[in-house]
Amino acid sequence: MLQIESCHHRKVNKLVTKLIYPEASPSVSHSILSVSFALGVVSIALLNTNFNSATAQITIRSEQKLQNERIISQANLLFVNPTIGNDQGGNGSENAPLKTITQALRTAQPDTIIMLSPGTYSLKTGEVFPITMKQGVAIQGDTRNQGRSVKIIGGGEYLSRSFGSKNVAIVSVNQAGLSGVTVTNTNIRGYGLWIESSNPLIQENTFTGNTQDGISIAGNATATISKNYFHSNGANGITVSGNARPEIRENFFQKTGFGINIAQNAAPIIVGNQIQDNRSGIIVQANSSPILRNNIIQGSKEDGLVVIAQATPDLGNAQEPGGNQFRNNGRSDINAKAAKQVVSAPGNNLVRNRLIGNVDFNARTAPIVRNPVPNSLSAQKIPTNSEIVFAAPTIPRSFNQSTVVLSHGKNNSQPSTLPTQPDTTQLNYVRIEPGVIEFTAPQASLPSNSVKTLPPNLYTSTAKGVRYRVVVPVANDSQRQVVRSVVPDAFSKVWQGRKVMQVGIFDNQDNASEMIQIFSSKGLSAFMEPLN
Repeated sequence: MLQIESCHHRKVNKLVTKLIYPEASPSVSHSILSVSFALGVVSIALLNTNFNSATAQITIRSEQKLQNERIISQANLLFVNPTIGNDQGGNGSENAPLKTITQALRTAQPDTIIMLSPGTYSLKTGEVFPITMKQGVAIQGDTRNQGRSVKIIGGGEYLSRSFGSKNVAIVSVNQAGLSGVTVTNTNIRGYGLWIESSNPLIQENTFTGNTQDGISIAGNATATISKNYFHSNGANGITVSGNARPEIRENFFQKTGFGINIAQNAAPIIVGNQIQDNRSGIIVQANSSPILRNNIIQGSKEDGLVVIAQATPDLGNAQEPGGNQFRNNGRSDINAKAAKQVVSAPGNNLVRNRLIGNVDFNARTAPIVRNPVPNSLSAQKIPTNSEIVFAAPTIPRSFNQSTVVLSHGKNNSQPSTLPTQPDTTQLNYVRIEPGVIEFTAPQASLPSNSVKTLPPNLYTSTAKGVRYRVVVPVANDSQRQVVRSVVPDAFSKVWQGRKVMQVGIFDNQDNASEMIQIFSSKGLSAFMEPLN
C-alpha cells in the first residue's frame, strides 16, 4: 500500500504533508494530493487528542494546540471503485481496488484513508447498511464539489442507545472522518448520518434526500461539522440532542425542513453558516443552550430563529456581539413567544418589528442563568400523562431547483446542480407554545387503500379552536412496540373503556388523519376524537 507521512506543527488546521511514493503515476499523484483532510483525521486519531469543550468565547477545537510539538504519523491508502472494484480479488490498491466501502472498512487498519472513486455506493453494488465508520479511518470522496459525484444511497436498522431503533445510512465512531460524499437515505424516517457520543470530523459533504434528517447528533457527541451542504431533507438538516456539544461551522442549509433543530440539553457552537429558504432556520427548545455567531438566516417561510421553553441561546453580549444576520424571514426574525427566559440578542442584524416575544434587542437585562445539565438523558423523558400537540405541516414544496446562489458566504460552496427530488411535504410538527414537544413523522408514500374508515361520531370537519386526539387500541406488547416505533412518547390510557395508546393531539384534522394513515400502513387501527 502507499504510505503518507504527515507532520503536525502545533495546530491541527496547519497540516504539512510530505508525500512518499516511488515513481507514482500522475493519477496516483493526484489521488495522494487530495487526502489532506483525511490525513488530519488520521493524525488526530493517532494523537488521541481530547479537545476541550467550547466556552462562551468560542474556542474552536480545530485550532487548539496539540500536546506534542511535532507528531509524525503514517497513513495507508485503500482504493474503492463500485464499478470495476472486486472485494474478493482486489487488494485495495489503485490498480486493484475493492468494490465496497463495507469491505474496505472490514480490512482497514487504524491510520487508513479509504479513497472512493466516483459512482454510486448502494445495496445494488454490495454495500451493507448502515455503514459503520471505523476509529482511526477516514473515508474520502471528492471534496472539490462536496461529493456530488460520489453517492452513498441506502439505509439500515441501527439501535441507538438514546433513541432505540433508527434507519440510518452511516454511523459514526470516535476519531473518524467523512468527506467528499453525498449521503441519501430514502427509507421511511431515514437518517443520513448518525453521530452518538463520538467525535468525528465531517467535512465538505452533501446531505440530500434523507426522509428524516441529514445528520442527527446525540448523546455526548463533540463532532465537527464543517463546510457541508444540506438540501431537500424531509425534517431537519441537522438535529442536535442529548448533551451533545458539536461545532457546526460554515455549512449551507437550503430547503431542508428546519435548518438546525436543537433539543434536550444540547449546547452546539454554530458559527458562520448560511441558513436560507427553510421552513424555519433554527429551532432551539427544551433546555438547550447553543452559541450562535456570524450566521446568515434568511428567506425562512416562517421564522428565522424559534426559541421554546427553557432554551437559552447565546446570541451575543455587550462585550461579544453576535454578528448574526436575519433577512426576509416570513413571520419573524426571532420568535420567542414560547420562551420562558428573556432572549438577549445584542450586536445582530435585526429589525425590531420582526421580533416576537421577550427579546432584549440591546442586552439591557442581566445575563440568563442557565439550567443545570442533568446527569443523564433520563431527565428529559416525557411524563407518562403528558399530551403531545402537533402543529400543521407546511404546504408541499418543490425540490427541483437547478441553481444555488450564495450570498456573503465563506468557503462553504455547494454543487451548482442539485439532485432532482420528487415533490414532497415536510413532516415536521412543532407547536410554538410552552411545553412544546417536537415530533417528526415518517415521510413515505402510503397505499391508496390504507386509510381506515372511522366511526362517524369521531370524525368532524375542522372548526376553529378544535383539536384532535389520536389513539391506537393495543392488545399486547408487540402492538405497543409498533406504536412506540412511530411515536416514542406515546403513552397508555383508557379511552371509552378500551386500552389504547395516545399518540398525539393535533390542531389540524389533516395532520390527525395523516397519523391515522401511518398506523393503518402498519396494520393498526387508529381513531380520532375532536376536543373543544
